[in-house]
Amino acid sequence: MKVLAIGGSLREESNTNKLVKKIAEETGAEYEFLELKNMNIKPCTGCMECMMNEGQCSIDDDMLKIYDKLMTVDALIVGSPTYYLDVSAAVKALIDRSMALNYRGIGPMANEDMPWLGQHPLSGKLGVSVVTVAGAGHERALESLRIWMADCHCLELVAQLAEPVGMGDVDEMPEVIQRAVDAGKKLGEALRVS
Repeated sequence: MKVLAIGGSLREESNTNKLVKKIAEETGAEYEFLELKNMNIKPCTGCMECMMNEGQCSIDDDMLKIYDKLMTVDALIVGSPTYYLDVSAAVKALIDRSMALNYRGIGPMANEDMPWLGQHPLSGKLGVSVVTVAGAGHERALESLRIWMADCHCLELVAQLAEPVGMGDVDEMPEVIQRAVDAGKKLGEALRVS
């Protein structure tokens, strides 16, 4: 079983990325941890080349590597800090650019009445989402990840964490770390029975 863990914070030693990595570690599965801060992912331009070219995106950047990783893993963990009541710009670029996967001709149809929406190649994979926030206002960020993972790509969400961590460090918050541990173990168990 393989897990792809994506930390969507652009800060060094961020709370978000620490929690994503902790969840991945606790699955007991083989995992790869990517930090978007180390990657060049440009925004989607809406050119629709992916629709016309069997899911191949026309933008030559690090997202091209992520497409293949998404296709080959059994589970996805994605985390984002809450910026202006929603996901970070880095995570939003990942979300938007993932649309190219729908046109690879794999998986169930997104909508039989609207074939231009493509297919769901990630359908049936497992997922965990996590957001952090200084105080409050994280609901929309968590909902953005849920819509993307569960509704748009048909992943089965095993856990969703929303952690108001203030300006502190999660390494000094045992209750927050424990929730990440629990989410990772839950994902690991779900992977073993799937």
